[in-house]
Amino acid sequence: MLITDLVIATGVPFFIQFAIWRFVYDGASTDRLPQYSLEETYLYYVAVLALNRLNNSYDLIVRVSTHIHEGRLEGVLVKPVSYFTYNLFIFLGESILYYIPVLLIAAFVIITGGDWVGVTGFIMLSLVNIIFCFVLGFLFSLSTFWLTRPDMTLSFQMIMASVIGGTLLPIAYWPDYLQPLMRYNPFRLIISGPAEFLLRPSAGLLVELGCLYLVWFSIIWLACKVVFSAGCGRYSGAGG
Repeated sequence: MLITDLVIATGVPFFIQFAIWRFVYDGASTDRLPQYSLEETYLYYVAVLALNRLNNSYDLIVRVSTHIHEGRLEGVLVKPVSYFTYNLFIFLGESILYYIPVLLIAAFVIITGGDWVGVTGFIMLSLVNIIFCFVLGFLFSLSTFWLTRPDMTLSFQMIMASVIGGTLLPIAYWPDYLQPLMRYNPFRLIISGPAEFLLRPSAGLLVELGCLYLVWFSIIWLACKVVFSAGCGRYSGAGG
């Protein structure tokens, strides 16, 4: 499954993007569009596709949904750790191997003479992303208290990460009237934010991403507590 995820789920989309952008730049008057050069575009897609595989809450949503729908939740709630912490450590364990491509990208940029500041920021932001992705995914998973199946939540999460997260198209290429949505949504933080810093590191971008992390983490953390409490109020199981 790991090989399939890394080789097929990550490799095939990159080669598709490689072919598309090679065609786009071949049709341009220069080898550079206003935002990124062709080489920067390649690096951007390598980074965001690796981050997309790393920051994936699919299994988390399915696991929480299974606990709720099959009446297993009370068996977990009696454990000596909170349900949030229980799922957090499972999520971290599942994410370790998927962090290897991020380190390989960082090593490649350093070997090819890239900026140390951008690489260091990319690594640190990617680590923060794992926690942030869990909190965001946990909030989405709580919707299954009110749904009979998790399919809608899973599809919504995947679409948001692909479109407004920056996997489909770099934020800089979206129309001006969509820029506020693309820049300030939480999915940017787990997908395109670290990739943008890798390409164009700056103090301004770091401050912007840091503030967004703090604001969104506070909002989502509070929402998790409220929604989980409300969900447990309507949950009924077999008693363990």
